[in-house]
Amino acid sequence: MGKELFTNIPSKVGDLIRDVKNGRIGLPDLQRPFVWKDNKVRELLDSMLKGFPIGYIMLWESPANYERTNRIGDNEKMYQNPDDLVIDGQQRLTALLASMEGIKIKDKNYKERYIKISFNPLTRDFKVWTQAYERSPEYISSINEVFDADKEHAVTKFRRQYIKNVNAAREKNKEPLLTEDEEIAVEDSINDLLNLSIYSLPTLRISALADEEDVSDIFVRVNSGGQKLTEKNFIKH
Repeated sequence: MGKELFTNIPSKVGDLIRDVKNGRIGLPDLQRPFVWKDNKVRELLDSMLKGFPIGYIMLWESPANYERTNRIGDNEKMYQNPDDLVIDGQQRLTALLASMEGIKIKDKNYKERYIKISFNPLTRDFKVWTQAYERSPEYISSINEVFDADKEHAVTKFRRQYIKNVNAAREKNKEPLLTEDEEIAVEDSINDLLNLSIYSLPTLRISALADEEDVSDIFVRVNSGGQKLTEKNFIKH
């Protein structure tokens, strides 16, 4: 058997998102725009909350001559050149980054927009954002609000405000207030949502010893015979 050109890296969603944000992982936003419909992002999050597998990520250790160009988001990156390039799983990573971090993406028409996924902690339902879910006190308008609250160490305050808003709406409509069990369910659901950050996402890292032809061949074989990637597809973003 020849020398393996890949390593298996135990990865968590939150770690991958952090590495994309700080530039250690290069995730293009121009050459290959985000093409998923928002409902597919909703289904991805729902699968994760249920503990279902959602596939894998494939990275390529950056060749020495790779130069950093445009990336998701417009903030300054800690890494001027990425250590790894995403060659499979770009749409999945972009979906998670955009929905959980509230970062704009470029759609298939190269227009910038947000992906907003609403969440009901009482029913554990995800929905593609609409004005109806924005107005509903039982829905968190966009899940990135929960992750933002966690960064500010304000999840308890966020949860209490959510319960207060739901009870105010129920009182106005002469409906029963939340029970103790329902309040516990809200806390559990919000914690489970935050735990998506530690969701395991299998990651393969192709060695920098592999050349462009090797990487293209690996991609085709792993994906059961798709069209070969060209240099422009996964390098010249």
